[in-house]
Amino acid sequence: MNKPPFPLLIPLALLAVQAPASAAPALPQVLFSDCTEFVGVTPVPLDAATALVPARYTLASNAGQAQLVVRVADCQAVKVGQWPARRGRVAQIGLIILSPDGTATDPATSINNYTLSYASNSALLVAALRAGGVPAELDLGLNIEANPMGTGQAFYAAISPEGTGTPDWFLQGSVQTPTVNTSFLANWWRLNGRRQTKMATTINNIAFDFGSAVSFTTARGSTVGALIGGNHIATIPLSFRGAFPLGTMVTTVGP
Repeated sequence: MNKPPFPLLIPLALLAVQAPASAAPALPQVLFSDCTEFVGVTPVPLDAATALVPARYTLASNAGQAQLVVRVADCQAVKVGQWPARRGRVAQIGLIILSPDGTATDPATSINNYTLSYASNSALLVAALRAGGVPAELDLGLNIEANPMGTGQAFYAAISPEGTGTPDWFLQGSVQTPTVNTSFLANWWRLNGRRQTKMATTINNIAFDFGSAVSFTTARGSTVGALIGGNHIATIPLSFRGAFPLGTMVTTVGP
């Protein structure tokens, strides 16, 4: 069994102390403040995607193909439970699924994803998610760069998790200033044995732009590389650039 990286040992110990000996650690609420994000969606073969998702979940399909989601977010503050807020970043890869519990069913303002990978430079966030059964990985050097707001901002993201579960992946291209305002609910799910974890992030006010042109790159031999049939997507077909003042993530674990 792989040991957690040293920066995770103290957060994991603190979470363990919080919970009774007979219970799983309490999962803290997470606040994401003053964030920008990029989300890309691309079709992948349905059969190959089905093999990566437990049978209790149903993939959302479009024209006979599943939908792969990649997301990165850069936040001025990430507050995990009672601990002080610090600047933080997250990177996620998943597959769009039909709602397992009847929430987040409006495709214009919500989404449900099965989590394939989750990385962050926040040791506290990674520790909290691991305590909830999500195989989150630490990436202290997680890099997201964008020029100041304006038309055609150069954009770059590099994700290199420190564990062995996720290969490096990269985003590069140009993004636009978000101007379309709405609310959004994003549910990310993960099954760990018999425990189902739901990470529900509610954003009451978010601005989107849909004119980004961003590429995706990862290892050809990785799980995601096999899904996309290579190591590179020149332009992700469906792209979202987002900006929001506050997102609240509530993580629950159940059967």
